[in-house]
Amino acid sequence: MRATSSRRSDIAMSTYSLREQLGTIDIAFNDDSGQERRFRQENPQELAITEFPAKARAEFGVDTIETVAFQFSGVDDPRLDQFAATLRVEGMTLLNVAVDTGDLLRHNPDRLAADVAELTAWVDRCAALGSRFVRVNPGSPFNPDHGEKPPARLVEALVELGRHANSRGVRLLVENHGGPSSDPAWMNALLDACGAESLGLLLDLGNFDALLGPIMARMKDPEGDHPDLSTIDLTALYAQIEELAPRAELVHVKAHLVGEDGAVGPVDLAKALEILERHGYDGPLTVEYEGTGGDPWAKSRRVLDLTTELVGGHR
Repeated sequence: MRATSSRRSDIAMSTYSLREQLGTIDIAFNDDSGQERRFRQENPQELAITEFPAKARAEFGVDTIETVAFQFSGVDDPRLDQFAATLRVEGMTLLNVAVDTGDLLRHNPDRLAADVAELTAWVDRCAALGSRFVRVNPGSPFNPDHGEKPPARLVEALVELGRHANSRGVRLLVENHGGPSSDPAWMNALLDACGAESLGLLLDLGNFDALLGPIMARMKDPEGDHPDLSTIDLTALYAQIEELAPRAELVHVKAHLVGEDGAVGPVDLAKALEILERHGYDGPLTVEYEGTGGDPWAKSRRVLDLTTELVGGHR
């Protein structure tokens, strides 16, 4: 895929790429038994989240960024307003907020209603921040109740949220984010059931089982004997990108590895982005560097530079 002046996309940087310097990560999720668990990762806070927009502009030259809700304490966190104020001062745009709260596959109607209410509050908050998109999860990826076809309660919850988002001038998206959501057949069925007027797709180029399986195994057993990510056969992953590419409205350009020689992987971004181009995708891209160790600013910049080179985009 060659960079051309006719193929230009907005390219954003996600705050998630710099998570190792933005403080502790603490996320609640439902496991495969339906019990609520927490994932906690202690990281130093070398930069306040409210300082990220200015630092991103200086370091990356971007004028568009994306953030994740769990990097704030909740929908009422005053830092959200400070974050938005910094964006205004810097003349930058908030493309998307990825919200991971709740589980829209819950059977308990009261708890499901509470999750919908919390996500509705996030939609309102993101609209006030000026975000173009809000990404929610189509249920916990560990929930065993996705079914061969998306259950009605999930569809109803997403349609309700999508209609509310439309009324606030925000587009609701779901992402291939592990579990059945990373199965294109299941995801396409969900998008069909909800309807394009209510729900769109955030396509993550790395969130498919061929890659997620080994990554989850490393997270569960860091000291175990695991294959090098660069040696994994990703043939199935590219086929799955092909299946979902026609429906993408936002794309996460995902990388886990940046070598000292500048090589980016394990996803072949040239191959993945060429698939998108073949399907006529010309929407926004967000760089999401998910590797660990070293200088995340330098590694994120390398992924950003490569993406810009490949698509002929502007920042």
